[in-house]
Amino acid sequence: MATISTPIHSGYTIINGSISGGSSSKIGTWMEYKVVSQSITNNTSTIRFYVFLATLSGSYNVYANNHSGTNRGAMSVTVGGSTVYTREKNGFATGTAVSASNYTTQYSTGYSSASGKPFLTVLTDNASTEAAAYGECTITHNADGTKSVTLAWSGDCSFSSSIGVITGSATISLPTIPRATTPSVGTLTMGTASTITLSPASSTFTHTLRYTVGSASGTIITKTANTSVSWTPALTLANQVPNATTAVGTLYCDTYSGSTLIGTKSVSITLNVPASVIPSATYTLTDSNSAIATKFSAFIQSKSKVKVAITASGAYGSTIASVTTTINGTTYTGTSFTTDFLTGSGTQSISITIKDSRSRTKTVSGTFSVLAYKSPSVTDVAVFRCNSSGVASHTGTYASVKLKVTVTSLNSKNDASIVVQSKRKTETSYSNLKTWTGSYSVNGTYVVGGSLSNQYAYDIRIAVSDYFETVYAYADVATADTIFSIRNNGLGLAIGKISEQNKFEVGWQSEFHEDVTFYGDVAFSSLAWLRDAIFPIGSIRMTTSTTGATTFLGGTWVLWGAGKVPVGVDANDTDFSTVEKTGGAKTVTLTADVALGGESDPWTAANMPSHNHALSSGTVTITEAAAHTHQAASGTYKVGSGSGSTYKYFTNGGTTGPATTGSGGGHTHTANLSGNTGSKGSGTAHSNVQPYITCYFYKRTA
Repeated sequence: MATISTPIHSGYTIINGSISGGSSSKIGTWMEYKVVSQSITNNTSTIRFYVFLATLSGSYNVYANNHSGTNRGAMSVTVGGSTVYTREKNGFATGTAVSASNYTTQYSTGYSSASGKPFLTVLTDNASTEAAAYGECTITHNADGTKSVTLAWSGDCSFSSSIGVITGSATISLPTIPRATTPSVGTLTMGTASTITLSPASSTFTHTLRYTVGSASGTIITKTANTSVSWTPALTLANQVPNATTAVGTLYCDTYSGSTLIGTKSVSITLNVPASVIPSATYTLTDSNSAIATKFSAFIQSKSKVKVAITASGAYGSTIASVTTTINGTTYTGTSFTTDFLTGSGTQSISITIKDSRSRTKTVSGTFSVLAYKSPSVTDVAVFRCNSSGVASHTGTYASVKLKVTVTSLNSKNDASIVVQSKRKTETSYSNLKTWTGSYSVNGTYVVGGSLSNQYAYDIRIAVSDYFETVYAYADVATADTIFSIRNNGLGLAIGKISEQNKFEVGWQSEFHEDVTFYGDVAFSSLAWLRDAIFPIGSIRMTTSTTGATTFLGGTWVLWGAGKVPVGVDANDTDFSTVEKTGGAKTVTLTADVALGGESDPWTAANMPSHNHALSSGTVTITEAAAHTHQAASGTYKVGSGSGSTYKYFTNGGTTGPATTGSGGGHTHTANLSGNTGSKGSGTAHSNVQPYITCYFYKRTA
């Protein structure tokens, strides 16, 4: 079978066919086809084709007619199994073989008119020109724009044994027609409008845009003809990433031609959780002592502990990772805790920092008021025996009492009671001599009594009470003065006073100029003077006992400094410049830049010990920086067996000895290293605590 390789029509593709008959090697049949147009809207391609029959070598009569009454020359073309063209007209020619460049088409039906011409059968017999003698058909593509189709032709040209039936076929792939549109969008932020761009293959297409993010999905717009669509991803999408600040999803674009779904394209999308999505917190502050809260409707210095209740909430699916609260320099963790006794007064600060599972933080700050409080105080006491006019008299039955008393009013809600009391030295209970109720301050000299017999000495006690506590001040009123007195029963002796007990009593101030030896216990009527001398208000007592000093020293003592080490005040160092300032941290986690426990200087790389990292592995690339050449004597060269820079050269097949190459040009080599040293360390916190031993600290507050 004869074939051709060059199409008659430029830009067409050849499909060679086959011919039955004895001369099939001299005669050829072929089809030339071309896609002349495509419709994106209709998803179709139009192809144009020619079918030829020709003498390709020798001299043969080629017939395609119904010569002598026979039905020869019938022709049909099928595309995808469907007939798209039939021909029943006559056509013939005789002649010798010619090249494709001078093929001549026969259009007449008369035998004589075709004499001497190479014969080509074409599809359209009545075309005015050969170029118009073609067939066309339109093919619908698959939904995705692809299409493969079989082109075939056949004809009955039987007239003699030299030619019979012509056939040909081939399956071709048509160019894919653009169909579904791929959307384009950058990084998105939830709650913020962004633009989705569409570039459809046809302006008649419409698009439905959909999305999925985690388990969430939705439709953005339905069958829009716009090529630009604004989309504001809902903030609720953050629920899909409770532990991250970005979400990855998929954007789908459904492309329609009319009501027909052409196809769907999808792209990955990244959505940022906006910086405004942070956890939140509210808090309540109550006095741990409900009675104090009820009476004063305020916190009281040194008497109130603050019970803190925090309600912390994540944002759009996040959970709370940590809650840290600082109240006047002391830090607490958790959502519920009770502070130590409040040591300050006035406006106090609270700062709560919440961290969620996205590592987002929120700080809630506020203030609260604390009423200043001091224990009742008696700062000036002077008592002496006198007459009713207050004139000093050792025989009088009255006492002159000078005192200065202060009770903190606490917005006039505090209780206040000031009482001057007396009892004989030998008695155990006191009687009231004078009382002030509701007075927060007394300052003056008062004459009390009238029943203070000068035969007895009396203990005078000033009792000052408020809502919280009672404090006492003591004084003595001696008997009438006498140099020497013996008790009536003869078992008591007194100097400077009247004898009242079966004891040796001294009513005058005494001095001993020699050693004094005690063989029994020494008893004091009151330890107040000793306590105040050794432990004034504000003193710290250290003990291993769980019992404070109140039980045996009196006064008010509170547990102090729990879990902390005392540091001396240093006025020249801002970290230690004020009393009872707190700071430091039990553990420290080192990062690139982190402040430790409130210190003024952060830990940075400058604080690290000087060190280096050895490169454990890597890749070295050597780059020659200077080009150079090697020269040797003339001849025909092959690389020989020499070593180093030596060549063996060969001239006309003979060995002519070794020659040494010339020196190369000066050059350098640069090594580019890649890789890393590998990581070390876990990043966990380390202990920041010195060797210690625990005990109790008690602070005297009143």
